[in-house]
Amino acid sequence: MPVKVVTFSVQQGSDGHRVAQLVGQKLGFPYYDAEIVSQAASIAGVSAETVAAAERWPTFIERMLERLAMTTVVSEGVMPAPPSTNPSIMMMTSSDYRQIIEQVVSNLAERGGCVIVGHAGQAILKNTPSVFKVLVSGSVERRARRLMEEQNLAEKDATATIKNSDHQRIEFFKHIYSIDWLDSSVYDMTLNTDDIDAETAVSMVMTGIESTA
Repeated sequence: MPVKVVTFSVQQGSDGHRVAQLVGQKLGFPYYDAEIVSQAASIAGVSAETVAAAERWPTFIERMLERLAMTTVVSEGVMPAPPSTNPSIMMMTSSDYRQIIEQVVSNLAERGGCVIVGHAGQAILKNTPSVFKVLVSGSVERRARRLMEEQNLAEKDATATIKNSDHQRIEFFKHIYSIDWLDSSVYDMTLNTDDIDAETAVSMVMTGIESTA
């Protein structure tokens, strides 16, 4: 069955976004990443930053504050009223925002002919036909080196950023989707870009896609 959707899950610093963009160009498929958050934010009537925050596993304090906000009676002297007067927005939680993101991803997949980067595409579309799921990963050392060059960071800062990103993703997928983010069985192809460039990675993905046709 021809591939209609390609999802990419990308470790920070792995050059996976570039690989995904190039694959999209090869296939003639549009590339969706930040656009998914923008669409979800527009539907929810909130900022893109608010929706994006729902795509990471919150700290214990953040979870408690959200629960408190949902259960506290808004009254003078107890808790100030939220800035929004729209009841549907006032009652939305991180889970609600994630459901909107999932719907946006599902709608894109239903239309077909697209590359989706991040946003749990590999989990949301795991049982959807004609979807080719790719993980782009690499060692902490190599990924930190790329980040140092891209963002002009010190080695210790780049390494800390990489490790924090990995931790957030692992926790998010464990708690929200009950999967191991880096488990190769979740994907149709896994690529380690430590020793291959983006063009080689693209060639490998294209070969994998063509082999499913």
